[in-house]
Amino acid sequence: MKFTRWTILALTALCLAACGPQDEEEKPVKPINVTPGVALEEPSLPTAPAVDPAVAYDGTRTHLVYSQYDGVGQYDLLYTNRLGAGSFTAPAPIFPASTGDSRNAHVFLDTAGTLHMVWQEGTSPNREIYYATRTAGGVLSTPTNLTNTSEDEANPRIHVDGTGRIHVVWEGSTPPPNPTTAIFYRRTQGAIFLAATILPKAAGNQPAEMPDLCTDAGDRIYVVWAESDGSSRNIRMVRSDDNGANFGGVGSGFAASGSVDMTTPRVQGGLDGEVFLTFVGQAVNGDRALFASFTRTGGTFASPGQLVSSQTGGIRDPEIAAFKRPDGNYTVMIVCQDGPVGGGAVLLRTSHDNAENWPGDPIDLSQGNSQPSTNVTPVLALDDNQVIVSWAAQPQGGGVVRTWTSTSDYTLP
Repeated sequence: MKFTRWTILALTALCLAACGPQDEEEKPVKPINVTPGVALEEPSLPTAPAVDPAVAYDGTRTHLVYSQYDGVGQYDLLYTNRLGAGSFTAPAPIFPASTGDSRNAHVFLDTAGTLHMVWQEGTSPNREIYYATRTAGGVLSTPTNLTNTSEDEANPRIHVDGTGRIHVVWEGSTPPPNPTTAIFYRRTQGAIFLAATILPKAAGNQPAEMPDLCTDAGDRIYVVWAESDGSSRNIRMVRSDDNGANFGGVGSGFAASGSVDMTTPRVQGGLDGEVFLTFVGQAVNGDRALFASFTRTGGTFASPGQLVSSQTGGIRDPEIAAFKRPDGNYTVMIVCQDGPVGGGAVLLRTSHDNAENWPGDPIDLSQGNSQPSTNVTPVLALDDNQVIVSWAAQPQGGGVVRTWTSTSDYTLP
């Protein structure tokens, strides 16, 4: 293992802990036991690539959205679902009238069973952000353009709070004369989307990208993104305590900062003031690792812990999910790709104590399902005893890239 700045800090913390007084009653934290499932291909025999999966799970049915190349220059957005261990249904087009690429979807399943979907539509440098829904009864809505600007918009994320209010963030370009990348936000009031606003950056002239958002049990809204300080990127976080009317920086304004380049932050909300965070940290020497942290106070985050140190080219595309158990504690899981840009193993890390500890080794969910060098863009969802992970890859032995979905059983220690 190469010793990065993060590794040295982690080892120092461990040494300090070892030198301190020992609690005779303290016992090792046992890991969650995960039994990897066999991944199902969708479509099973594609004639063109099926990529960019987004997944949601309601405890019985897996909802899958992905983009498939049409063979003549365009990616179409498709929806399908799978009940239990059954087969996926015939895919339905989400935007039949699309005349451009429909890519990079993100989804959220609300308590009424409505699947909320956002994606980027068109081609750079003039992509737009679109929104559509699928009701529990299977009705797909007509897509709505949320941006409709002359600037470029990408990387949308969506969340529905406990009152049914819809929140959307994305990365966009601000107009001349001082164009830069910024994080935009829209929310609903009743059934209407209000106008988009630009969220406050720490340094207004520096790029901001890769946003994500969540709410906690008190419906506070948290938005994170990677923001440059001119030499490296930090994880910026803002919070709204008034349903999205106003956002402000919390504490120092950063969930994580330092000389390491930090990208792709992903968050999930817990109890009041509780947020679980993961991101990719890249040291100056190029090493890439997966990190996790949390806050219980709605602001200050614990020092990030390193979960996976890449041995095969880099950690990429992390996603996080959390499930609240009847005892009020959270099971938290993170999935990532370990490998170069072209693909790598799909790894899962798990915590059963509110992201306090991450015992055990990474679990390779893609092993034996698809070619390890082609696995990209993993996503996940979970309930009390199952974790659903989807990714895009070629099958063993070669063939066209398609989405893969693995249902893995897990038991708490």
